[in-house]
Amino acid sequence: MNYLELQQAKETFRYVSIEKERQEYYRAREAFVQKFTISRIAKMSLEDYAIGRGDKSSFCYRIERELGPLGHITGQPSNKFGVWFSKQQGDYAAEARFGEDVSEAFVLVKDYIIELIEAGSRDDLDTIIKNPISAMFKGKILSTYFPEKYLNIFSKAHLKHYLIALNLDTIDLMQQDPVIMRQALVDFKNSDEDMRHWSMDMFATFLWSHFPGSPINPEEIAVKWPWLKKPEFPQIGKIEFVDLILASEVSSTHGKPNAVSGKSPNYETEAAKAKELGDRGEHIVMEAEVERLMNEFGISKKKASRLVKHVSIESDSYGYDIESVNPDKSPRYIEVKATQGKVGDMTFYYTSHELETARKYGKAYYLYIVYEITSKKPKIWILQNPFLNDELKLVPIKYRVNLKTK
Repeated sequence: MNYLELQQAKETFRYVSIEKERQEYYRAREAFVQKFTISRIAKMSLEDYAIGRGDKSSFCYRIERELGPLGHITGQPSNKFGVWFSKQQGDYAAEARFGEDVSEAFVLVKDYIIELIEAGSRDDLDTIIKNPISAMFKGKILSTYFPEKYLNIFSKAHLKHYLIALNLDTIDLMQQDPVIMRQALVDFKNSDEDMRHWSMDMFATFLWSHFPGSPINPEEIAVKWPWLKKPEFPQIGKIEFVDLILASEVSSTHGKPNAVSGKSPNYETEAAKAKELGDRGEHIVMEAEVERLMNEFGISKKKASRLVKHVSIESDSYGYDIESVNPDKSPRYIEVKATQGKVGDMTFYYTSHELETARKYGKAYYLYIVYEITSKKPKIWILQNPFLNDELKLVPIKYRVNLKTK
């Protein structure tokens, strides 16, 4: 999601009315937390805790079913709770990692829940990650007891989906624990001038309702924006570099525009799709550049990241997308162009400002072409300023028209 798209999506989000509709869930959460305090959890019996007997007042039943609208954890069987009542066995059962004896396992589970809540209160992510409670149950407990600190999205698949949609899916992050993935989404929210004032629940609702690939309720969106049909991107895998030879002769094809469909192009939709591909390409190049610097300089990812700057998200005035460095540590100015097509020929557009920038920086200017951008293994072709090549053919197709009136 690019900056303009994000701003427009926020404008269409019915924050006030949706938040009002969800008040009953917030009251239910508050009642749950007031009842199941740490001291009460320590004294819980199996009957107070376990799900499976049909008791709707138990800890597990209420946090899973009653508080379901505040984050679903029903996608996993009851063993996610550590201890539960098995209808097949007609008795209580325990997850193997907590021991074979149900009573002893239950004591451990309670201790770990208390440890989790205490760690959550002090933002101790290391202890939270090490806690052996199942990931989805762990996430639901944290967002229930600390709704303004922990995001109520629990499935690793959904976390990955939103990280990809927001272009946050670095190779390193996508291999992290769900706790870290959630924190990355929270950091993104809190870095936004508008969303930093949103509640976690409303941010989660926004993500659910505004991204392709997720169920979209038409009532939540005032306008059907063209990017709702944008390409969905997979998780970035291994990024490959390719070496191609720039042809001295440029061929062209002739024919009627839109001869196949017979329809005029929707320029707004095409521009939105092109922007989406461009943003994704820049994200991939940022990852690739950090990796390149790590290898060339033998430095850590943290240090390499400091040498790469994504300037296009700040302003279009630079005339390029990314600042990096060459092996001799001189500056490298990178323009990114992206395509869904296979490695080979590619047609793209340059503005006069971009061309002026290329000529200004000379050999310090680079063009990175990202191929197969919707695949798991995108390819990058790096060209040192191709516009220094006099034989490169540029075809003017856009004109500035200035209409004057008397």
